[in-house]
Amino acid sequence: MSPMNESKNLIDGLHTSQILVGLDVGFKTIGIAVSDRSLIVATPINTVLRKGTKKDLVKITDYLTEYEIGGFIIGLPLSLNASENEQTKKIRFFANELETYFSLPIEYWDERYSTDIIFKEMRKSNLSKTKIKKKLDQQSAAYILQGYLDKYRNPY
Repeated sequence: MSPMNESKNLIDGLHTSQILVGLDVGFKTIGIAVSDRSLIVATPINTVLRKGTKKDLVKITDYLTEYEIGGFIIGLPLSLNASENEQTKKIRFFANELETYFSLPIEYWDERYSTDIIFKEMRKSNLSKTKIKKKLDQQSAAYILQGYLDKYRNPY
């Protein structure tokens, strides 16, 4: 597990049938997104209501049973000045549990502003705040994963 994508990227180590999973881990929910097998497009799939780390991991597994996962991209909530904070520590703890549970590699992706950007984009579509709230975390997970895919599929 790298501190913040300083290691070789996960895409280089995948075989053709594997995908990456993006997670937006919050206090109350976890947004889940998956890549396609070509590792070009991230798609939101669901949101898990948090019930405790062990139960959360089981629920994440339930949503991912049909996929051959090669690794996880987890949004890392840094402070505006890029320093780590209490929430960052909690996400790193969750990531360690996730890595142990799935025995798969993890990379972090700077998620600053991701939720705000997605919220504003969804509001442009004239969706109600209630509808946005239901989809926001999984859309944020897709945004995080898409950022990672875009960077490492086209590094130039």
